[in-house]
Amino acid sequence: MFARLPTALLFLLSTASASTLSLHIPRDSNSKASADYTSDSLFKSTILNVTNTYRKQHNATSLKWNDTLADFAKDWSEKCNFEHSGGPNGENLSSGYPNASQSIIAWGHERVDYDFKKGEFTHETGHFSQLVWKATKTVGCGRTECDGQDKGKAPGWFVVCEYYPPGNVIGSFIENVQAQVPKDEQPEGPSDPDVPEQEPDAKECPLGGDCSSGVRIGVSSLAVAVWVTVWWL
Repeated sequence: MFARLPTALLFLLSTASASTLSLHIPRDSNSKASADYTSDSLFKSTILNVTNTYRKQHNATSLKWNDTLADFAKDWSEKCNFEHSGGPNGENLSSGYPNASQSIIAWGHERVDYDFKKGEFTHETGHFSQLVWKATKTVGCGRTECDGQDKGKAPGWFVVCEYYPPGNVIGSFIENVQAQVPKDEQPEGPSDPDVPEQEPDAKECPLGGDCSSGVRIGVSSLAVAVWVTVWWL
């Protein structure tokens, strides 16, 4: 159930390398917290299961959990600042969803707007492209329950996920963000039955939310890659 609270809004902010800000109505802040928020083990397994289900569907191998990334994500989430950390990793943020699974599904939901033929960054699909980025190998996430009372603070459960190597590198989208493949062609890995095969149309900025975006420019030579983060509004 979602509360009809005019000042309580649900925020979704995309990766450090590609960000989008949207507004939604959140769950009732007085309702009982989901177990996948309160249990460390369930939070971790939920993040991995839902993330890797999307990755399988888009021909990417499963991510492994990285405790260093998770510690970084947890530290940032505890500040409750609804903005990117500015760290060196790929980063997805969400706040106000009723459970951790829905936070990840919201990022994956953006695939309905992604143009696989063009293979390029858009601020409407930055969460999704980082989520399924083939070159990314590890993930670590943290969460904190925030009150969102002050300007710029996250409302509800604030989820931060860090990805390494980071995605959304210009010039690398075609090979790293692939269209859905049949089940018999998907890489092996865990599957979560709650993740839909295809979602309905997504809104770019529902309820009049502001949008901002940025992208990484990748320059590679042998095994060396240089990323420059470019931001604009």
